[in-house]
Amino acid sequence: MKSQPSNSQRPVLRIVTIVMLPMMLLLIADRLIAPHYRLAYNESDSLPGTLFLVSVGELPTCGPDTGEYVQFRMRNDARWYQGDRLLKVAKGCAGDVISIVDRQIYINDWLAGEAVPALNDGTSMAMITAGVIAEGHFYMWASHPASFDSRYAEFNVIPSQQIIGTATRIF
Repeated sequence: MKSQPSNSQRPVLRIVTIVMLPMMLLLIADRLIAPHYRLAYNESDSLPGTLFLVSVGELPTCGPDTGEYVQFRMRNDARWYQGDRLLKVAKGCAGDVISIVDRQIYINDWLAGEAVPALNDGTSMAMITAGVIAEGHFYMWASHPASFDSRYAEFNVIPSQQIIGTATRIF
């Protein structure tokens, strides 16, 4: 005859089950979901929203009406945000034309914003160069007028190799 666990063993089994089962489920979910999705936190006022779900490996669609949120890694040799993961909106794709009138930047005929000549501390800010966006590159934009984005030469257009994936705003 099979023996039953004693009353003193049941609470231990219950505790182990309560603790271990969620941990095992999280571990399985992490292995299945993590390669495809990750969470991104927006720390700045450059875009509306705080938390985004990133679909890893997806390249964005672009345009003034169709631009998607994108998470990408900034260059390691950049003056600011070296190697940081940033969130912006893809507003220009390969073949789109960047033009400049005074310090206003246009993507095709859409006004992407005005580039400031210098920061408050006097640091000069060179504008992006006018021309056609090369294959595999994206013009990244943010809605805040003082955002550090592709308006500036230091930021420039972002190559697809730096893109982590497209992002969806959660809140």
